[in-house]
Amino acid sequence: MLGIIERAADERYRQTRHAAFLDGETIPLEAAQRAVAAGRITVAEVDGEVVGWLLVARVGAELCLGQVSVLPSHGRRGIGTALLRDLIEHARAAGERTLVLNTQSDVAWNMPWYARHGFVVVPEERWSAEMRAVAEAQGAMGIDWNFRVHMRLTLA
Repeated sequence: MLGIIERAADERYRQTRHAAFLDGETIPLEAAQRAVAAGRITVAEVDGEVVGWLLVARVGAELCLGQVSVLPSHGRRGIGTALLRDLIEHARAAGERTLVLNTQSDVAWNMPWYARHGFVVVPEERWSAEMRAVAEAQGAMGIDWNFRVHMRLTLA
């Protein structure tokens, strides 16, 4: 189910310079099962149907938002925002100091949405070694870091 939601949500990239994201890859079932078991995936349900999900991981010592996907049929209803706010609330309660992510800087529903929730762009000269490793790994996969940024929300 998570892969179906991810694929449908990623369709929005078709009208951007990042249509390569539509390669058909989604979170592998085994990875999703491990993440669910570890409490790293949160789902959003409407009338008993899973319509969105959020994945977190670690980048070094920082909690990292890895993915937010919502079915387009349920978009613009605050579901992604509810998932993000829930993550922020739980991260604060758990004593996390920061929450990081990386996203497209030139896509209207990415960086500006996170900025509205308090995330700020981390200048490259302030990237951690782990952030540099993420950028290098994504670059090796063909993700263009000329249009991508790391962002951080200070929680403490």
